[in-house]
Amino acid sequence: NCKRGGISVSKENKTIFEKNPYIVPRTIHGTFFLVNIGDNYAGDRCALHEVNQTGIFLWNQIDGRRTSADIAVLLNNAIVADIDMATIMRDTEEFLASLKELAFVEVVSHG
Repeated sequence: NCKRGGISVSKENKTIFEKNPYIVPRTIHGTFFLVNIGDNYAGDRCALHEVNQTGIFLWNQIDGRRTSADIAVLLNNAIVADIDMATIMRDTEEFLASLKELAFVEVVSHG
């Protein structure tokens, strides 16, 4: 671990993710979803994975170049609430890990 700008930077938060090209964001009646358009839809059914406004913001920052730490800093700069950076970093990493578990993103580099 090392410190950068007051943030503890571990190997984990230097991970770079890339979006699965079959995952697309959709807004339906003001609610955000991530949809796997590559799914084999039985009977025209698909799984919608609901995400909140923060989740869709984080999704939009994933570009295959930014680290999870970079994405957390962008979130920190975008939010108005007084939330400490350690919490933002942890929440960002948890969200990215959940996307990886769903195969919505893949790891490009561990930095």
